[in-house]
Amino acid sequence: MEINEKIKNFPDSPGVYLMQNKSGEIIYVGKATSLKERVRSYYNTGLESKTQKQMQEVVDIEFRQTDSPLDALFLEAQLIKKYSPKYNIKERDDKSRIYVHITRDKYPRIELIRETDLQHLEKSPVLYGPFLSTKSVSDALELIRKIIPFRSCRVMPKKKCLYGYIGLCDAPCERRILVADYKKNVRSVRDFFEGKKSKVLSALKKELKQSAKNLQYEKAAKIRDKIYALNHIKQMFIISRDNPVTVFNRIEGYDISNISGAYAVGSMVVFIDGVSEKSEYRKFKIKSINGANDTAMIKEVLTRRIRNDWPMPDIILIDGGRGQVNIATEVLKKLSLNIPVIGLAKGPDRKKDELITSQVIPRKDILLFKQVRDEAHRFAKGYYEKLHRKTLKP
Repeated sequence: MEINEKIKNFPDSPGVYLMQNKSGEIIYVGKATSLKERVRSYYNTGLESKTQKQMQEVVDIEFRQTDSPLDALFLEAQLIKKYSPKYNIKERDDKSRIYVHITRDKYPRIELIRETDLQHLEKSPVLYGPFLSTKSVSDALELIRKIIPFRSCRVMPKKKCLYGYIGLCDAPCERRILVADYKKNVRSVRDFFEGKKSKVLSALKKELKQSAKNLQYEKAAKIRDKIYALNHIKQMFIISRDNPVTVFNRIEGYDISNISGAYAVGSMVVFIDGVSEKSEYRKFKIKSINGANDTAMIKEVLTRRIRNDWPMPDIILIDGGRGQVNIATEVLKKLSLNIPVIGLAKGPDRKKDELITSQVIPRKDILLFKQVRDEAHRFAKGYYEKLHRKTLKP
């Protein structure tokens, strides 16, 4: 079966996809909130050079469906560790990959550690990964911690810290939990990373039944809440990231900030898999435009951005209306790039967001688009104010 035909039968649900070359070697592993939409995007035009090279080798794509984006994150890490795909070698910006490390302390600590620091760990450390996004694995740990508290402090304090007060740590520093019970919790965290969520759920149900039998109703209520959270973990993971599920892997947002053309600047913000990637934000001083002309400024910023060898976006968002969308589309067409452009601007009464698109796109991403628009505006405004303040100094 041809790959394009095969992709049509991929589910519109979370999971992991595995790309193979003609030798049957796994050359890339990726996660997706929608397997069908994510894999389909690899056959669009305007891919970055590295991805184009990768896709020239791909002859087959398999997938493994998961219950949630969180499960997909963990499964992706397991498969990258298993197959060491050549196109998963380094994460974005060539930073070393991230691992979750569980120490061998009396009360084990759970921490994130970069690949470059693995050499400083104890012999045979407990590690999970590699993960390609610090933000994603941090969000995952934050969510798990709400269900199963654990310690993250480097040095055990004498009194419980903020995490202890808000219920994200059982405060072993004050001996508020037995060593055996704490280690049982850590084992449950490990089960998450090993894809054994059902084992965690089963243990909690057993504990709930015992608590009710012993008339420990307050404890039973807390366990019941944890079970509810586990059964709704897909929605919780999306909410904890403060982002809706998106079919666009990389979104770039642009805005212009100036007063009557003075100190004009442009901003570029990047969201990857619905999460802001601040290391890829860029600032632009407007060089070729005099006076207030936001449309021409957008043209300059986009033209300069495309000249750089940065990863190409799946979609471009402009804080503006039809004029800005048209000029951005014109820039891309001249460069033979078929990237969708959307404009998101306040309506005539400034009370309603108006969405303008250059192509038909899924409208379910409107909440994420608003977040990207607001972040681009904040970033541009901050840069403009910084430049303006410099001119006011004596």
